[in-house]
Amino acid sequence: MKTTRQRLLDIIRNKPGATAAELSRALQVTQADVRHHLSNMIEEGLVIPTGQDRRGRRGRPARRFSLTAMALQDNFDLLSSALLATSLDDLPPDAEATYLQRVASLLAGEFTPRGPLAQRLVQAIEQLNTLGYQARWEAHADAPRMIFEHCPFAALRPEHPELCRLDTYLVEILVGDSVTQIESKAHLADGYCLFLVGKVISSTDTT
Repeated sequence: MKTTRQRLLDIIRNKPGATAAELSRALQVTQADVRHHLSNMIEEGLVIPTGQDRRGRRGRPARRFSLTAMALQDNFDLLSSALLATSLDDLPPDAEATYLQRVASLLAGEFTPRGPLAQRLVQAIEQLNTLGYQARWEAHADAPRMIFEHCPFAALRPEHPELCRLDTYLVEILVGDSVTQIESKAHLADGYCLFLVGKVISSTDTT
């Protein structure tokens, strides 16, 4: 089943110049949800405002939206989702973990962490941001924290939550230390992915 984001892109592809209200009716979701996705896709360079609908309406004219050339040239989300589903289909947990670790290693490339932890964190941030993450780290009394404010694979996460574990393995490789992802609702509501570096915690500590 396609995500709301994927369906939104499909509709705009087939009906360039659609307004948020038209997209809301087509998807049967609120205009606020549509505008949220549109805002994200404008930032990512997938959607662009292409004019305004002035047909006899009072107030501010509704903006029309179309796909950018970048969005029209590929359908990598669909291909990536299909490849993941095929690769992970019916794998036992240990084999799935091994597969995701191999993918993380390929994403990390030939990068090798060096130096004390603070230096390795800086190096890891630089490498992650070349991969499209908006990453940063913060020092804390209990353990340093790695923060993703954007993930380049976010569109695939609703159908493939295992990508969160891929991120954890990737950070472990780049930092050269143990990493625990925090999945508390408070942090997810802010749109962040948050990791503790160098500290193993129980699931009860993340709520």
